[in-house]
Parts: sequence; structure tokens; C-alpha cells
Amino acid sequence: MVELSRADFDWLDEDDVLGQAWSLTFVRGVDEAEALRRLGAEQADIRLFTNEDCPLPEAVRAWRSGDWTVIIEVADCSLVDSEVTDALSAETETITIFENVNGWSRFEHVIDGRVTTSFDPVSAYLREGDEPDRFVEEMRAAGFDPDTVPDGDFDLPDDDGSLFVLTALLTGVVLTRQVFDGPLPGALVK
Repeated sequence: MVELSRADFDWLDEDDVLGQAWSLTFVRGVDEAEALRRLGAEQADIRLFTNEDCPLPEAVRAWRSGDWTVIIEVADCSLVDSEVTDALSAETETITIFENVNGWSRFEHVIDGRVTTSFDPVSAYLREGDEPDRFVEEMRAAGFDPDTVPDGDFDLPDDDGSLFVLTALLTGVVLTRQVFDGPLPGALVK
């Protein structure tokens, strides 16, 4: 298992990286262009975008690391949708983490359109899906308590870092500030 801590993701505290609404979808076994095509992009429309020149919220970018491609959506959460998840997870698996403008966040693991594990980080003990306990050990290693009902704010994860640690433990993909700055392949898909 990859050794990570919240400190590896201190860069998330910089407001200009992800903003107030974002989603990251990790797709196994497809490259950046294929992931963008599954979202409806035409090959001719895929081009390189830096963080600064990416037209938001209409465009998404993609980054490949090992066997996983990460689809980066900033300033919106429109990709957090069952139809999108079905298209991205067809004949493979996806992990999606997101936070919307209201501060609500979620983790979801999907295999070929089937939700295996899904939970809200604030209520990690309330897991859903066909295999809700599939990642309990990794959740603990990432800083979640999957067994205890929170008793006040002191029991809750204090930031999104735990979601990033969990995803890195499951995929081996460690996101850095440099990844988000780009340039990365992207397209208008909204």
C-alpha cells in the first residue's frame, strides 16, 4: 500500500487550485482521449489546456498516470451523474470524488455501471452500494472512521485531503499541484 498522509495534499488549501466546486473521476484502462470521447468530445476538439486557459465550466481536462486517467472538472459538478458514470465505467471501473458549491462531497466506486461503494465523508459509517465494505481498511488508512457515528464536529474529517489519500491508496495515483496547472488534454463536453 502507498504510504501517504494529509500533508501530501497540503497544496489543496490553495483556493485557486480546485475552487469551490469540482469533481475528479479516475477511469481505469482508458487513455485521456478515450475518456474525453466517452464524455461526448470529438477527437478533433481535444486540445491542450493549462489551468489558466481552460474555459470553465464547459471544459474538462484529463491526465494519465499508470493504468488510470483522471478527468478533472473544476467549477462545476455536472459529470456527477449516473448517465456519465455509466458511460465512463463501461467495461471498466471508475472512482469519483467531488465537492459541490454547498460543501457536500462524496466518494463513489463503480464497475461497469454498478455502484460498489459510495459514501459521504461526513458519514463514512453510512456506506451504500453492492459492496459497501469493500474499502474499509483503505478508508481507515486514509483517515476515515468507517465504524463510528460522529459525535460532533471533532469526529469529522477536516478537509478533502482524506478523499485524495483514499483515492491514491486505491489507484496509486498521487495528484500534485503541477498536474492541475497543466497543460493537459481537454475538451468542451458540457
